[in-house]
Amino acid sequence: MKRRVRAAALVLALAVCLAFVAAASGGTASDPVVSKSYVDGTFFNSVISAASEKIENAVSSFKTKYVQKAEEKASVVLSEQSFTDAVAAATLRALQSEGKYLSSSRYMEPVTLQSGDVISAQSGTMIMLTSGSASCTSGSVINITQGRTISQGSSLGQFTAFMFSESGARVEITSKEAKVLVDGRYALSEGYKVKYTDEAYALKKLGLVRGAANGMELYRGNTRAESITMLIRLLGEEEAALATDHLHPFGDVDEWAKRYVGYAYRMGYTKGVSQTRYDGSSMTTAGQYITFILRALGYSESAGDFRYETAISDAVRLGVIDSAVASELTAEPLRRDGVMHISYLAMSAKVKGSERTLLAKLVANGAVSQTAANEFLRR
Repeated sequence: MKRRVRAAALVLALAVCLAFVAAASGGTASDPVVSKSYVDGTFFNSVISAASEKIENAVSSFKTKYVQKAEEKASVVLSEQSFTDAVAAATLRALQSEGKYLSSSRYMEPVTLQSGDVISAQSGTMIMLTSGSASCTSGSVINITQGRTISQGSSLGQFTAFMFSESGARVEITSKEAKVLVDGRYALSEGYKVKYTDEAYALKKLGLVRGAANGMELYRGNTRAESITMLIRLLGEEEAALATDHLHPFGDVDEWAKRYVGYAYRMGYTKGVSQTRYDGSSMTTAGQYITFILRALGYSESAGDFRYETAISDAVRLGVIDSAVASELTAEPLRRDGVMHISYLAMSAKVKGSERTLLAKLVANGAVSQTAANEFLRR
């Protein structure tokens, strides 16, 4: 385009020059020859001035035409974009009316969430945790940074980009509050409402619950390390566990949990997810915790008392929990609130082959004082 403008300008300048040359070449009888000073001065300056004016006019004309065309094209593009946005907005509203999606973003949008809040999304939605903690409670998400899949029960690291997989997933906030960046369509559901606070405090008075750094945090899930610690306390063996270091092959156990995990491993209460990994930060399932409770009551898989795969229904059969509790445990992920509820009920359950309850066993072992037990029974 620029070449065409320049060519037209040169042709125009040449024509002007020729016109001036033609006018100057004839002379008169008194002055038959044009002087050199006239050519170098007046004539040359007039040619340049006229040529410049013609060039500027031509360029201005070209600019005006193409600016108008560009504006027309931009108008069409903007109209098409507005139409696309309108269709997308209408589609989103339709999905929202069906309860499928509550929000949508084109770029990483900051969202503040509370404990137990759940983000559900389909394939392609991106999420990044910037504060707090969260875990994948169903489906799977892809750790884009490391190129690996994070499955159900695993925690999401902070400042790491995750993408929801083809099958979709649910990510639950496990801290009191968390901030995430989301890019894509997603649904939000409100967090879990704590139901068993009184029972948790009753267990705390027995000395079986220590509480986390931010309180008992009943709204969140219970980690494998926390659950094995609870089992050791229910067995009345915490003093033995803390008496010394116990060797174990796991390289990923937090400092506070090393003696508990080591003791439980030595006693055969727990195993790792591999020969070198315990994965203590993963969330405990209801079946896993019921298994711990049954072991605390003296029941054994090797003796055929129950099976891990059917631990919840076996607990109903053995009189540890009732069918209503079993239904509740299978309806949603286990939280610390549920852990406290199961543990509270287990206090009144009978030890295998005995009329003595688990609470009475703990008193006999010196794990719980008789005074604390009597106060518990008066509830």
